[in-house]
This record gives sequence, structure tokens and C-alpha cells, in this order.
Amino acid sequence: MATTVITEDDQSRCPMISSAMLDATIPIVTVANSLTLASTDHGETMKPIVSFGLVSDIQYADKDDHPNYSKTRLRRYRNALKLLDEACDYWIKHKYGISFVLQLGDLIDGASAADNKSQIALNTILAPFSKLPSSCRVYHIWGNHELYNFPRAELLTGPLCSFDTKDIFPGHYGTFQVCPGLRVIALDTFEFSVLGVDKTDEAYIRAKEFLKKRNPNEYGNDYYGLYGDQRRFVEFNGGVTPKQLDWLQEQLTQATKLHEKVIVIGESH
Repeated sequence: MATTVITEDDQSRCPMISSAMLDATIPIVTVANSLTLASTDHGETMKPIVSFGLVSDIQYADKDDHPNYSKTRLRRYRNALKLLDEACDYWIKHKYGISFVLQLGDLIDGASAADNKSQIALNTILAPFSKLPSSCRVYHIWGNHELYNFPRAELLTGPLCSFDTKDIFPGHYGTFQVCPGLRVIALDTFEFSVLGVDKTDEAYIRAKEFLKKRNPNEYGNDYYGLYGDQRRFVEFNGGVTPKQLDWLQEQLTQATKLHEKVIVIGESH
């Protein structure tokens, strides 16, 4: 859980970088992950331009504590609900009031699907967000655990769909302006994936073939024998489509023309 406060002064005026992937020039946003605001040379505390909540990988399930997938730490599934509830209370009491919340994926754990409790788990973990003011919108993006629990088509018609997707179906990505000069772009990093689609679907077949060419292991989530960035070619990962990349480049180009700073978000395992 974090509250992000963005401040700006004469020394933070939209530095520019070049993106090798997109061959576009994009602004950097200056972000401070604390409530301590920057001060001017005159000792005056600056008011934030905007403040917002940020939370990721809650992975709630109505399940006893259990070691994680790699057996490296203990997962406390039920305690995630308590922590999110505390986070929402903290945001409500925040000095300046938060404008919105970014929920960065894996809201519920895949264990809920195994127990046939996906919808119950989702309703339970969404409840703390209802305490926030009606003016504070929660934007959701999807990770692999959302797609373990629900088909993509069902997610697109449910409470975790945060963007207008009629022109990009079955994708789930979008953008919104935070305030003048600042924009958030949310990506669907599992648009190209074997997750959340039927095994007879063309999207599944193409993604499966793509992975098999790069990962010879019989078990799709096994990265044995893969090294470096090749270890990403497993079924619990995903990717973006050329259509989404084209859309992203258009958004970044437009933001550059408008002198907007951009925050790009997406879920990655």
C-alpha cells in the first residue's frame, strides 16, 4: 500500500527520454512515495498537484496460510483483506485527500478458483474500496490471477473492467487524465495469453504455439533450461498485441504534443 504524492517546481519541468521500443519521446513523471512534500528554497511547503493510492498483488483468498509457489515465504491469504481495509482507512484520512486509486492486478489469488469461490472472494476483497468517497474512483488492471479465476469475457462485463472496451474487445486497456499535464496509461499485459480464454479459441491456440516454440518443457509453467529473459516464456505470463502497441504509441505521441507527463502501468508476474 502506498499513497503517491506528486509535486512540481521549476527543477522538475518534464524531462524527456527516448523509448527504444516505441521510437517515441515521452515525458517522465516525478513521483514521491511518501507524504513528505518537497520544500522551496524559501522554506515554503508546496501543496501536491495530485495524490492517489497505489496497491498491487493483494491476492486475497479465504484460505489458511500456506507457502508460496516457490516455497520461499509464507502466504497469508486472509490477512490481505485486513491490510486492504487498513489501506483504505489510511487513504480516507490522508491530509490532502486522494483523487483515485490504482489497483495493479492480482486482486484475488488463483486458489479461489480451485475452491470454486472466485465470485465470493472478489466480492469480499472489493468491499473495503466501498468505504472510499464516491469521487475517488478505483482503476483496476488485470494480472494472471484474475484470469485464473474468471474468463476474460466475464471480466469485461464485471466490476474489474475500468475502461471502455467496445472498440478494443477483448482487450482491457485505457487512459485517463489525472489533471492538466498528467495522464495515466493502463496496459493489458495479458491480452496475448493462454489465460482467461477457452482452449478452442484462436487466441489461445496462437499463444500456445508461440510459447511452445520458445519453451520446450512439457509443463507450460516450467522454465527449466531457460535462461535470462527467455524465462518469461511460461503460461503464467502474457504479452501485448501489435494493436495495443500501436495504440500505446499513439497515446504517447499525443501526450508529447500536449506536453503531458505520463504514468504507464501494467501487471507483470
